[in-house]
Amino acid sequence: MNASNSQAKVKKEEPVSGMISVFRGLKTLFGSGAVIVSFWTALITGFFIGPSIVILLHADGYRPDTFTITRLNHVKGYRRGSQRTYDKTWADGTVAGNQEIFKLGEYIQGTIQSQEDLEKQFHVGQKLAVYYNPNAPKRWETRVLYPEKDFHKTWDRRQKKMINTAYLPLALCWALCLLFGALGRKMKSAIGFCVGSLFFVAFAWIITLLRLYT
Repeated sequence: MNASNSQAKVKKEEPVSGMISVFRGLKTLFGSGAVIVSFWTALITGFFIGPSIVILLHADGYRPDTFTITRLNHVKGYRRGSQRTYDKTWADGTVAGNQEIFKLGEYIQGTIQSQEDLEKQFHVGQKLAVYYNPNAPKRWETRVLYPEKDFHKTWDRRQKKMINTAYLPLALCWALCLLFGALGRKMKSAIGFCVGSLFFVAFAWIITLLRLYT
């Protein structure tokens, strides 16, 4: 009688143990996935280091204004051994009484290959409609931007796209890892996976912020 009861008890416990094992396996799967996806998230964050992320972070502060050209500049790129630079084209000018730099954006038609090409399209004293944010970091030359149609909506969409592309997969992996960690009674391990996957993302953001504000 006792033997049959023990067998029945074992049979009842097997599905529970089996499900817990599955949950733990899924926890490990999505935890490992979070670590792998964090490389992608860090890469996207790193890719936006520089002008694009400056604009995203300061998008709400841009307002329509007028840029007056005071000087036109075109510098040819060069190749020296493994080093290579590219052509740079920009205009010095004033906006709201401040000296600023404007890369001219889509005002440029075709390809500028020389100072002469640049001066065929623009001239000193010319006034151009722009979007201006005097609080954006000056070193990134993003205070003055080409006035895209629906400027704020356009950059808001780009910001949401970057967040969804870079961070939504990571957040999903975290959520599933924690869920299956709880179901598999391995919550501490699940939290460990999530914290571990933060390392690369945090490192990418530290480098980004240092470059932006130092």
